[in-house]
Amino acid sequence: MRVIDLTHPISADLPVYFPWHPVTTLDQTANYRDHQCVVRRLSIGTHSGTHIDAPSHIFREMLTLEQYDPNLWYTEAMVLDFTPREPRQAITLEEMRQKFQETNIGVIVKTGWDKYFGREDYYKTYPPISNEAAEFLVEGGAIVVAADTPFTLDVHRILLKKGIPLITNINHSDQLKSGRVRLIAAPLLIKDGDGAPARVMAVVE
Repeated sequence: MRVIDLTHPISADLPVYFPWHPVTTLDQTANYRDHQCVVRRLSIGTHSGTHIDAPSHIFREMLTLEQYDPNLWYTEAMVLDFTPREPRQAITLEEMRQKFQETNIGVIVKTGWDKYFGREDYYKTYPPISNEAAEFLVEGGAIVVAADTPFTLDVHRILLKKGIPLITNINHSDQLKSGRVRLIAAPLLIKDGDGAPARVMAVVE
């Protein structure tokens, strides 16, 4: 058994999707010399770094993260390998149909784009899941969808409207091979959580 950490470390360098997303800051408030310990203050957006989106991120009166059964955050998932990808090369319906042939299981979409996380044009060049491919994931019974990229607003709407949470910006996708893994995705337990940073890992037998 091997555990692969799929999480980008939290730091002040985390990129932001839109200008109105909060910048991440880490400030030290205590030190060894004066306080005999180190304490830091973390300020981070609910959709920064490796994080999970709840339906309430887009839709009023829909599920927040803490309303999900915790069993969902420890589930079987299929790794779907779509590498290599060109910038903005969308994952098509036909590609998704060829790769996703399971039902009622988590999905991990691998494009290889996590290696560009933090680059200035990351949010402008990532290869998105097409709307048609997202609809196919819904029809196929995906219970949670993770990707090493962001998701377009349309794909947010398609998946979140059906209650399927999105695990965004996973890391180390190069260590994942096609097939089944056990996906662990633990979001911070934030009251009324529209989203939350998460520690995400894959257990490979």
